[in-house]
Amino acid sequence: MIDLNKIKRFNDKNKTVLIRFDLNVPLDSAELHKSERIVRIKKSVSKLISLNSKIIILSHVGRPKGKVNKDLSLQQLVGPLKKALNRDIVFISDCTGEAVKKTISLINTDKIILLENCRFYKEEEENDIKFAKSLANLADVYINDAFACSHRAHASIAAITEFLPSYCGELLYDELLNLNKIINNPDQPAITIMGGSKISTKISIIKNLAKKMSAIAICGGMANSFIHYQGNNIGNSLAEKNVNDVIKDIFDFAKKNNCKIILPKDVTVALKLESDAATDLRTIDKVKNEEMILDIGPLSINELKNEIKLSKTVFWNGPPGVFEVKPFDKSTIEIANYIAELTKTAEIQSFAGGGDTVAAIEMAGVKDKFTYISTGGGALLELLEGKQLPGLVSQNIL
Repeated sequence: MIDLNKIKRFNDKNKTVLIRFDLNVPLDSAELHKSERIVRIKKSVSKLISLNSKIIILSHVGRPKGKVNKDLSLQQLVGPLKKALNRDIVFISDCTGEAVKKTISLINTDKIILLENCRFYKEEEENDIKFAKSLANLADVYINDAFACSHRAHASIAAITEFLPSYCGELLYDELLNLNKIINNPDQPAITIMGGSKISTKISIIKNLAKKMSAIAICGGMANSFIHYQGNNIGNSLAEKNVNDVIKDIFDFAKKNNCKIILPKDVTVALKLESDAATDLRTIDKVKNEEMILDIGPLSINELKNEIKLSKTVFWNGPPGVFEVKPFDKSTIEIANYIAELTKTAEIQSFAGGGDTVAAIEMAGVKDKFTYISTGGGALLELLEGKQLPGLVSQNIL
């Protein structure tokens, strides 16, 4: 459980600050400078500038597996960071050692220092104490502002806190403040829209949320397994095998916790997953052998919208259809716009997370109209499961 009272925020002046961001972005993107993970750090950097901090950015990109890989060098982020932060960026081609420390000492506070990819050292992912101490030797204080990495017991996330005064960054604070409204005490009634393809990877999340939510709407590929469990034909649809016991457990657990499970009433089907494929609408008991369920239908959309309308808190993790391929984006776009509309009129608080969900909301053009959108990825899912995140445990937040 998140303990907001234990969060330490940094407010001291004239310190050298090592701040761990998550800048794990696709380096080959033509719009790298627009990356959400780059743009979002401006808030944290601006605060540190106001405190006259010497700012040292530490991050990683990709999976270099402890070896130097020029294709994954953070030097490629100098231009995008300079544009996003409106500040000169000094790149140092290493992230540890006396030479790095000496170079940092010669740089003025009007410039921001960017260190090389910390995963070029195998000791980073090993959570090596000596490596963590060498990182800590570069600064006066450490700030974790990388929620998306906080589920990793890595040296720059966990072990480093043993050697420096450690604080929660502005981005991490925003994440925890907003996720607390889902995990600890959502305003009731509260609904979760849960998508994804595999029930087995979401059962812990579903059960944990069932303790706190009034309703959970199961959609996406995993809904097919529920539909099949109810005795319906799902044709050639994506489904997980041997999960009947898991589904029964979910139904029983939800009932015990007075959480309603909402399943599709009708679906959009096609013979192939192709753009502009011929489609049909079916109630869930009428799907034919050769058909694939690729989206929910209008009856299901309307039921979901009604449930959202009755709620005060909405958490969305997983699109209800294969939104990447038209026309199977219909329900996703309609629901995204509906949530945005009710958020605008302050009828609900809306939270969303997960890569596909964020992409779907961006596609719908309502990214800025939700109460909060998490970029946490795996860290978000593990927190929803109730797991202990090393980056939060090390700062006594969990």
